[in-house]
Amino acid sequence: MDKSLKNILIGTGFGVTLFFLLMNLSKVGLFLIAIVRLLQPIFIGAIMAFVLNVPMQHLQRLLQKLYKKYRKKDTDAKAVSFALTLILLLAVIVITCMTIIPQVASSLISIGKLIQEHIPIWISQLKQFPEATALLEYLEETMMSEDLYSAIGSNVSSMLGSIVSGIGSFADVLINLLMAFVIMSYLLLDKDNVKRQFRKLFEAYLPPNVSEYLLHAGKLLCEIYASFLSGQFLEAVILGGLMWLAFTLFGLPYAGLVAVLTGLLSFIPYVGSFVSCAVGAFIIFMISPVKALISIIVFQIVQFIENQFIYPRVVGGAVGLSALWTLIAVLIGGKLFGIIGMIFFIPLEATAYTLLGQAANKRLVNINK
Repeated sequence: MDKSLKNILIGTGFGVTLFFLLMNLSKVGLFLIAIVRLLQPIFIGAIMAFVLNVPMQHLQRLLQKLYKKYRKKDTDAKAVSFALTLILLLAVIVITCMTIIPQVASSLISIGKLIQEHIPIWISQLKQFPEATALLEYLEETMMSEDLYSAIGSNVSSMLGSIVSGIGSFADVLINLLMAFVIMSYLLLDKDNVKRQFRKLFEAYLPPNVSEYLLHAGKLLCEIYASFLSGQFLEAVILGGLMWLAFTLFGLPYAGLVAVLTGLLSFIPYVGSFVSCAVGAFIIFMISPVKALISIIVFQIVQFIENQFIYPRVVGGAVGLSALWTLIAVLIGGKLFGIIGMIFFIPLEATAYTLLGQAANKRLVNINK
């Protein structure tokens, strides 16, 4: 077949396919959603493997050094490091359930009681405004009306149906998690073989330059993400511990809740610290406005110490992004995929940034020759 005719046929086929997709966007969207739901256990398992691969690699290197020191074969280093990673994960979950969760639950219960105590005060303050008085009277009449009680009674059956469907959904979640665990285990234990299969597939069906570029990009993404995740996790633990210690020393309430919130949200640069500070101050404000102001000052002092002395040494230039590009990654990731997107888009953008820089440097070298 003539090369020009082949290009025309390929271009025509691409145009027809694109036109069909644009004319059926809703159906295409539903099809993609169905595919994502079908492959959900695979995606979850791959993400879990990606995350747990970081501590597993550290443990495997440590075991290989020990095996080498004692002149033993390291054939089972991967299996042992996988088992130790699962034990470590289980230990973290158990410690969290036994120590952190009860404190957070106790704090949330006390916050609920505080809100109940403050509702009459807020209502009395709102009644000072004529517009709010009319709204409150309407709400009181609605809440006490018989129509509301009859509506609640008629919805009992639908509520029971929702409970039954919720149980079914919970069973589906358990099945998906079990399948995801199996996929994660396979990927972690047989990751070298999986890498070889992908390399073989790329080299067989892609041009050599494209294949090498994709493999290089994938390796770079894994390295940046592993560095970001390990450093950020350690930094979150240190920051949460410092925040708990500072709040405890200054006699501020909800030290455990604020510390956990600060540690979790520290994975989201800039936005996380602002949200945790604002939420902590708002909760403490219901007890004492003065303590709320002190909590903001203490929070900012701890945050300053962390930014100046801890973060550069623990995380450092793990992702190699400036503050502007990091903020852009947080905004785009949050807009597209929420909190998960805020976290995952930082190493993803760092990879793209590094690849673009490498391509630009290579191009400049070729120009200057």
